[in-house]
Amino acid sequence: MRRTPRIVHREAGSVYVLALLVLLILTIVGLALSLVTQTELQIGANERMTQQAFYATNAGIDVATAKALVLPDLRSFQLDVAEPDSRAGVHLGHRLEVSPFLPILDAPCNLCQINEDNPFFKINHAVASTATRIAWMGPAGTAPPANPTPLAQKRLSVLVSFQPWNTTITEKVKAITDPNRGGLDFAF
Repeated sequence: MRRTPRIVHREAGSVYVLALLVLLILTIVGLALSLVTQTELQIGANERMTQQAFYATNAGIDVATAKALVLPDLRSFQLDVAEPDSRAGVHLGHRLEVSPFLPILDAPCNLCQINEDNPFFKINHAVASTATRIAWMGPAGTAPPANPTPLAQKRLSVLVSFQPWNTTITEKVKAITDPNRGGLDFAF
């Protein structure tokens, strides 16, 4: 008796179905990785803009402190800082808004104990700075408009101590509220 080999027709094409399932799974994994990568890039760009706004806010506090020490001008101010690099008419920069230096506490100067004849004080001031990362359109050298597009914003509030200082807190409040005080507006 001779047996002839049987050809099984039930399994014909199963490799194709298996290959299609594997390709489908690989496609889904590839699309998921692409979406995750794109999301991570956007998160990184947003984090970079937020960090730039934070550093600009810190710079606003530094400018206000220098202005208070050198001039002395304790008034609030707004400062627009444009980045020099612009691409295809799109400009980026920061708008800094700094509150006035508000004296909140005065005490005897602890560094001036040997100068008992001169009344020096340690005065603590509160100041806040807000930096907004902005974008606007226009030709090169265009100043930012009144309401540019905001991209990111950070606010920083700090306490600054000046010592030795030769005026009291009441004289400082009068200086802040006097509209004729100072005379230098910061607008670069």
